[in-house]
Amino acid sequence: MMDMFSSNDMKEAVMATHEGPVRGRVLLVEDEDLLRWSIERYLAARGFAVESARDGAEAMSLLVGAAYDVVVTDLAIAGFDGLAIAAEARRLHAETQIVIITGQGSKDTILQALRQGVSDYIEKPFNLELLLLTLEKALEKTFILRELVQLSRTDGLTGLYNQRHFYAILAAEINRARRQNRPLALLLVDVDEFKRYNDRFGHLAGDAALTRIAACLKKACRRDIDTAYRYGGDEFILVLPEADVVTAEGIAGRVRALLAEEKISLTVSIGVAALRDDQDLKAFIREADEAMYRDKNNDDAAGSVLHAS
Repeated sequence: MMDMFSSNDMKEAVMATHEGPVRGRVLLVEDEDLLRWSIERYLAARGFAVESARDGAEAMSLLVGAAYDVVVTDLAIAGFDGLAIAAEARRLHAETQIVIITGQGSKDTILQALRQGVSDYIEKPFNLELLLLTLEKALEKTFILRELVQLSRTDGLTGLYNQRHFYAILAAEINRARRQNRPLALLLVDVDEFKRYNDRFGHLAGDAALTRIAACLKKACRRDIDTAYRYGGDEFILVLPEADVVTAEGIAGRVRALLAEEKISLTVSIGVAALRDDQDLKAFIREADEAMYRDKNNDDAAGSVLHAS
């Protein structure tokens, strides 16, 4: 086992320390104690936050509890093989990259690993500097993929999540609410007379107004609970887990108050809907939409919040 590293590698692994920001989160899965300890010390000294597992079961448990940027795993590991660990890591977080360490793996096994999405592999014995370079390359790919995923979910103008991501999250929240018998509400927000505003002041002013309104909507959300989305051109929607009608109306009132504080000249119409047992996703959104139009047409109670009965 000792011949897997040079004496200089071992010395660096023991003596080096690191100060500064964390470069990435790494899960190291290796059942040879000295090898695992040496790699962990070496990577930690170079700015990586490293958690380690000595068998497949421990690795699977850690994967469920946290998101890692890169998983470095031995191909032959007790409990589960490295390919099973790689598959689970990618299932949980598709952008996570996998580096396989192999001692006796055949070329067919390595090709199978690469076909299954493994980023790279290192054959034993290896130099720790080679491991570091391989890890850095995998980490760069993780960050690129993560940024692409974020861009695919985000509206380019307002920075809120987009409609496609809204549908995915709402479906998941409906399932969770029903499974746990918990309330769930929607706020559908439409900007009043926005076309006339655009025609009068121009599209740049309109875009600026939408961006300011989006910021107010995001601020109105309860932290780490609610999420705001740009639903259409001048329509927004908020998903409110653990919220009944009264709570949702309170959040709608906060939206109006924030718009007034920001001195945004445009007004909004807001529809509130609370999930019912007989509703699917489309019916739930339709109820919020109908409530929003009732608010828009309610001349006698301008600025009030209506919801479907």
